[in-house]
Amino acid sequence: MMNNSRPYEYQNIDEIRYQQVLLLDNQDELKIYLYGYEQSKLNNVIYNFLGIIFLGIPFLIFNAWPQLKTIKFKKCPLETASVLLVLDHYGKYTLETVKTDKLKVPNIGPYNLRYFLYQHTKYVWDIEDKVFSTLDNLIPPNTVDDYLNNTSGLFDVDYIDLYKLFGPNKISVKIKSYWKLFFDEVFNPFYIFQVFSVVLWCVDDYMIYAGCVVVLTLFSSITSLIQTRKQSEAVHDLVESSVCHQVKVVRQNLLFEINELNINPVELVPGDLIILPPNNFVMPCDAVLLTGECIVNESVLTGESVPVTKTALHSSNDVYSIGGLHRRQTLFSGTTLIQTRYYENDDVLARVVRTGFDTTKGALVKSILFPSPVGLKFYRDSLKFVFVLFTIAAFGMAYCLYVYNERHAQLRYIITRALDIITIVVPPALPAAMAMGTVYSQARLKKAGIFCISPPIIPVCGKIKLACFDKTGTLTHDSLDMKSLIPCDRSQFTDPVTDICYVDLKSKLVQAMACCHDLTRIDGVLQGDPLDLIMFEFTKWEFEEPGNDENARFDKLAPTTVIPGKMCSKQVLQSEDDDLYQIGIIRKFPFSSTLQCMSVVSRNLQEPCMTAFVKGAPEKIKSMCNRESLPNNFDTLLSEYTVQGFRVIAIAYKNLPRKFTWKESQKAKREVIECNLNFLGFLVMQNLLKEQTVPALRTLQMANIRTVMITGDNILTAIAVARDCDMVKRHEQISVMSVIDEDNEQAIPRLHVENDGLLYGDEKCHLAIDGKTWEILKQHYSDLIPSVLVRATIFARFQPDQKAQLIGQFQKIDYVVSMVGDGANDCGALKAAHVGVSLSQAEASVAAPFTSMVNDISCLIDLILEGRCALVTSFAIFKYMALYSLIQFITIIILYHHCSILGDFQFLFIDLVITTILAVTIGRQGPSKLLSAKRPIGSLVSAKNVIPLVLQIGSCAAVQLAALFFLFQQHWFKPIPDQDEEVVVSWENTVLFTVSCFQYITIAAVYSKGKPYRQPLYKNFWLLFSALVLTIFTAWIMMYPCKEVAKIMDIIYVHDREQTIFRCILIAFPVLHLFVAIFIESVLSDREWLKKIIRCLRRKTKPKNEYKRLQTARLDASMFNAQEQSYYVNIPIM
Repeated sequence: MMNNSRPYEYQNIDEIRYQQVLLLDNQDELKIYLYGYEQSKLNNVIYNFLGIIFLGIPFLIFNAWPQLKTIKFKKCPLETASVLLVLDHYGKYTLETVKTDKLKVPNIGPYNLRYFLYQHTKYVWDIEDKVFSTLDNLIPPNTVDDYLNNTSGLFDVDYIDLYKLFGPNKISVKIKSYWKLFFDEVFNPFYIFQVFSVVLWCVDDYMIYAGCVVVLTLFSSITSLIQTRKQSEAVHDLVESSVCHQVKVVRQNLLFEINELNINPVELVPGDLIILPPNNFVMPCDAVLLTGECIVNESVLTGESVPVTKTALHSSNDVYSIGGLHRRQTLFSGTTLIQTRYYENDDVLARVVRTGFDTTKGALVKSILFPSPVGLKFYRDSLKFVFVLFTIAAFGMAYCLYVYNERHAQLRYIITRALDIITIVVPPALPAAMAMGTVYSQARLKKAGIFCISPPIIPVCGKIKLACFDKTGTLTHDSLDMKSLIPCDRSQFTDPVTDICYVDLKSKLVQAMACCHDLTRIDGVLQGDPLDLIMFEFTKWEFEEPGNDENARFDKLAPTTVIPGKMCSKQVLQSEDDDLYQIGIIRKFPFSSTLQCMSVVSRNLQEPCMTAFVKGAPEKIKSMCNRESLPNNFDTLLSEYTVQGFRVIAIAYKNLPRKFTWKESQKAKREVIECNLNFLGFLVMQNLLKEQTVPALRTLQMANIRTVMITGDNILTAIAVARDCDMVKRHEQISVMSVIDEDNEQAIPRLHVENDGLLYGDEKCHLAIDGKTWEILKQHYSDLIPSVLVRATIFARFQPDQKAQLIGQFQKIDYVVSMVGDGANDCGALKAAHVGVSLSQAEASVAAPFTSMVNDISCLIDLILEGRCALVTSFAIFKYMALYSLIQFITIIILYHHCSILGDFQFLFIDLVITTILAVTIGRQGPSKLLSAKRPIGSLVSAKNVIPLVLQIGSCAAVQLAALFFLFQQHWFKPIPDQDEEVVVSWENTVLFTVSCFQYITIAAVYSKGKPYRQPLYKNFWLLFSALVLTIFTAWIMMYPCKEVAKIMDIIYVHDREQTIFRCILIAFPVLHLFVAIFIESVLSDREWLKKIIRCLRRKTKPKNEYKRLQTARLDASMFNAQEQSYYVNIPIM
């Protein structure tokens, strides 16, 4: 029973249908792959047998890699599968159980339900097509009239089956108990490895060391659990903060008796009819408004705090579209109903259309719970690194086996020493240490007023290459300043007016400004869109709503009215009848981003008929107006103002037929009202730039971060603002790409670019493109899109879905994209970007991963600085931990060769005192104050990271061997004789232990360099203090320790003058290593010539990123028409 117009597509890999590819999102091309399995008794027995005989280790492996768990099942067709192996777009596997149920679905009939749940979405087996589909495809789409013609509520018997089908209306973010989190943590492979290490140390009689590691691990785990729990609670509170506890629904029984019931919102299902209360009600679901009017706060979803007016559906055969055409008729889950307005004795009714995680809020919450693995590359690189460490450990184990076998040691002893190598080379605390940089960055961001609900994205901010900005409310202030009013009289523009007193209050233009808006009173204060407020205040009229109670029922004959205020002395009322002069707003068609306009039907009692007023984008209004009402210089005057950056709104009207009644006005279609209009004039407003816009954009540009504007405003206004804010420099040209209208409607539209310089790779030329041209590019010139994107800076008249599409296209050409916006129109783009930042006064919203209470784009600079700091710090800690383990590995291998080993307290001092303290304090290093033009390396296993690391390892080994060789030259030195067991207290041990301790401190200091991404080392007080104390202590125990300390630390106590001199000279080796380490990290690693050598060796001739390759290519001039005139007339080349 599939809906033919599918938002989801299905591909069958083979005819037997053992597998299925489910295309989740046409725009992002996200897919999941389904593989069918069924239970097998034999395979299950083998699976359990293997798990038992190997002490449960296979069970742990199978839980970590679910694709291996399929050995307990056998493959089968999807039609009979009881288990599905699901592979997502990012290569992650999960196992899902197929469940069954019997039910009867309205309009479909009896249905044997087979389904599985994946990431809170239910996928149902379609019997006809023999594929799994979403519930949206199972139920046929409803038209607007389908909703309006059924106001009786669900039958009780239908409700039961619908509840089985859709499940509870619940968006729950489970907060795991501490015990559950603890068990999840300890069954992590790294923690299992740590348990193995502790057992090994206990067997090897390192009881004190093992005990300390257990205590430290528990402390680390508890700290991690608390942090994880807090993060989970933050998301839970964000979701649960917008939950109601009771809702009134209309139901009918088999006797067709209609009842009103108060139920728990969890019990709601699609199709339920709910009665909305007067105010302060949180929507528990997505519902379409059938009667009345609602004032809604949608800030929890969009970050936009301006109240939104929702109006009821009106008769139409159009298919209902929740996120498109009928967005202003839809009440979204989680939003707050501030007020409801209703007529006569009717209730305000809404029909439930989506519940639970299928709602708009649910989709946003799912994007938080299951984010795109943006940090996946770092994770993959770290696994590669760990694999290399295991390989090194394998060689070390082999050498250890050889040495101890030559000494004829006991087998148990040989195995213990060999396994000990693994615990040294692969540090179990590696994952916890790497998270330190992100934890500190998140805390600093919160202090700066930037809140994050997805911490793994913070390091991604450090790799941002493209910054996209909305215009209004982001680059410019929300508030508008009225510039002038330009009336049109008899198809001719008159002089601009700056004071309404100079315009006849009875003119259609003033009437339009007084009533064509979406304002309302909330707590006695007039609220609404800033543009509407400025326009209405300019008229000096007064706004009246029926009844003293703001929630009072409206009378059909007494709608919202506007009346002239106390006019200035230049204009007085002409007659007694003028005292009753008022206009009633009969019907509103709210502003639509898609249609780019809004309209109202009004009634002036002094006029014989109703009047429709429309305002919106000049290009859109022009297409709706009668040609004879348009001035000849319409485009010219529009260009004059928009090119200066003013926001221009066009206003038009038409008189409706005298027989056009109130009832007809409520049923009239929007397209009937918004046509054959008479042009009234332009409303010119000024949108001033925010104070931080220009400095922030200049900072980003100096850092080689490309900036672009994506706006719904006029293209020329956008161009002017781009110049004003320095996004486009004064000496740089802008070319407008436009569509040439063809006489033949079936012909493929051609494109036109005004400036040939763009076609021939002029870097100083920027491209401006509008939404109409974007659609033509997608449909007919998709191959050209990447080349256009690398040249375009201004994207104007873009609708919300087009903004999201644009972000996706930028990502395809290898840009790391950020998007900064402030309202509902940016939600899709904020969600699509790698880094989405919502400018909002709310502490957090589900609209974007980051919410900034700093209401300007300077917050993005803070994010990039912190992101770079977090990324570099994570890399630094990883390299430090890896190098620490390899330094210790070198020390142990040398000591094994000389029949010695580190003592228990020596291990404790290195692992718990030096390494733990330094690793934690490295993470505290703050970000640089300046944004560098050079981005940090994004790959852990890149040659620029690996080569210096290998050199550091080599220098550490060389210094240790040199110090040992210096020891061998002393005439008083006596080596340890060959024997079965090692000697701890020895000169070999003392030299290598003290020298290696200095190396741990040196490496920490070297990996804590500041510029260009972090603050200097001396500003990290705790690291500097810790390193200084540890250096002094290590120097003391190296040169002249007291007897008690020497005994505890298992080192030689000095009692001879020559040996004391030797130990004082020995400090030269750590000093030498310090200079070598600084040279490697500062001279070799940071120099451009190393990069050039690597490129030469790899024979790299082309840039790695697609957008860099495209920047050097030319646009294909053959795709453009050679005409001189474009769609936009008289546009100067800027």
